[in-house]
Amino acid sequence: MADEREGGSTRSGGDAFALGAAADPALREDVRDYLRRQSELAAIQIEDAKREDAVRHWGLRVRHISDVLKLGFELALAFIVLAVATGLGVAIWQAAHADGLVVESFNVPESMTQHGLSGPVIANKLLDRLTAMQSQTDSSRAPSSFANDWTNQMTVQIPDTGVSLGQVVRFLDDWLGHQMHLSGDVYDDSGTIKLTVRVDDDPGQTFSGKPADLDAIVSRAAEAIYARAQPYRYAVFLSGNGRFAESKRALEQLKSSPSRTDAMWAYLGDAILTYWKGDLASAHADLAQSVKIDPGFPNPVVTYAYIDSLLGHEEDVYRNETRALQLMSGDGVREIDPRVRPGEIRAQRSAVAMIQADYMAALADNVIAPGEGGEESMLANRGVIAAALHDVGAMRQTIAALNAVHPSDPSEAPAVDVASTRAALDIERRDWKAAVAHLEAAIKAAQAMQAASGGWRNMKFFIERLYLPQEGYAYAMSGDFASAGKILNAQPNDCDYCVRMRGRMEAARKNWGAAAHWFAMVSARSPHVPFADTDWGAMLLAKGDLDGAIAKFAAANKIGPHFADPLEGWGEALIAKNRSDLALAKFQEAAKYAPNWGHLHLMWGAALFYAGQKDEARKEFAIARGLDLSPADKTELAQWSARG
Repeated sequence: MADEREGGSTRSGGDAFALGAAADPALREDVRDYLRRQSELAAIQIEDAKREDAVRHWGLRVRHISDVLKLGFELALAFIVLAVATGLGVAIWQAAHADGLVVESFNVPESMTQHGLSGPVIANKLLDRLTAMQSQTDSSRAPSSFANDWTNQMTVQIPDTGVSLGQVVRFLDDWLGHQMHLSGDVYDDSGTIKLTVRVDDDPGQTFSGKPADLDAIVSRAAEAIYARAQPYRYAVFLSGNGRFAESKRALEQLKSSPSRTDAMWAYLGDAILTYWKGDLASAHADLAQSVKIDPGFPNPVVTYAYIDSLLGHEEDVYRNETRALQLMSGDGVREIDPRVRPGEIRAQRSAVAMIQADYMAALADNVIAPGEGGEESMLANRGVIAAALHDVGAMRQTIAALNAVHPSDPSEAPAVDVASTRAALDIERRDWKAAVAHLEAAIKAAQAMQAASGGWRNMKFFIERLYLPQEGYAYAMSGDFASAGKILNAQPNDCDYCVRMRGRMEAARKNWGAAAHWFAMVSARSPHVPFADTDWGAMLLAKGDLDGAIAKFAAANKIGPHFADPLEGWGEALIAKNRSDLALAKFQEAAKYAPNWGHLHLMWGAALFYAGQKDEARKEFAIARGLDLSPADKTELAQWSARG
């Protein structure tokens, strides 16, 4: 209770000291000095601590930088090791896939070297000739299917002095790759130049001649090398240069190759040479062997279809063309060079479209397919398609383009293609006399082509089953039935085109029963081809059997829905039945598939006029006027114009 009265607490010893110091001035000064010194000491300790902290941070930073540098060095070293390993891996991979031709520097006598004909020069001469030969070899065969493929690389190898990276690479190529090495010697034997060439470990072959004939000697040596290393391509090179007998001998030898792929292509190549020569039975036998080796290989089936077209077997053409297109989406397409494969597939689509009479689609896919004839073949097809489209303007353009093709080899076909396309143009314009003249020119050009090739470009089937039937038809349409019958009655009954032209001849002289007989024969044996039913419908329309004509046109349209001819004929039959209103749809549909057909637009205008749509009729007449018309169509158009 006493403590509470005195203020509620007791005073400590420190408080007592403080009160005493406060009362004593001397002691108070000592305390101040002591506190000042303590403050200074604390400041010094703080500064030391700061310096130590800075040093510690700097050390940590240095240590961090050192660690970073060490890491960078280790990463750089790792990258170097990785790069070396990658480079070595790439070099090993490339070496394992090295499959080109290496031409080593030739051994050449000093006397020739002094005249600039050193070892590398001779090697380059040989390489240039091999390169030229390969560029002249137009084949669709996939390079990967050759045991020795030079497509990607042919080089001259000049020896290095000392050890170099190039030597290491060459060592790997030799060890792991599949390169062929060509080496040789040149020497002067008493004024005769002798060139010996060796491929890998094969015994050398020697070629000799006068010094002035060095280039010819090199060419002979190059051919021997090409034949040894790439026998199939060499055979194609020979045929492409008109050396057909040599090509056939090379292919006959290759048929017995232990390589099934080489044998398969050899049978195909020999089949092509054989049908060129006109021996279709042997060609079929060779194709059967090629298909037997690989049933999925499309090229023999394409060749079957081509032979079928020569014979005029239209249903067989349809079957083989469609089968070949199916095979081109299968495993067998691996045999075709990937670089040309898209073009070949499009060309095959074009062929299928043509036999189905879808000519707009055929035109869109009519492209150059390397290994299949090149620009001239494409232009010839364009002429056929333009005629089927009734496009006279396109036919004239094609003739001009064909006239610009001037091969030096008279065994080639531009003159034949020009004359036959001119004849097709004449037939479209109903100029029958000119058509006969141009078909005669085509026949003479074909015979000259056959003679120039020594019989290897046999044109028998073109003449007998294409040009002569067209000529007979032209004679019939001109009213010369004696000449027409002499030609057409001699044609074989298994040729669909020949029989259809015979039916057209009978229709032209109003022998309706005979015409129907021939059309029915072809229609029955070609259920997937619309041509016979279209011709049959045209005959019935001319006869006046409108319902019969419509039935045949409808049948043809079902088989070939993009064929303009039966649609146009169907429209004409409907006009004749006073149903122009129904005819309009047929003409409109037909115009999708033959947009530049003058006669079609003329008849469409007539249907519009009869349907009371006179303004629209005038538009179609104007379109017809701007297109090429036959004299009869021009007369009819003038009559319509006079009617307003």
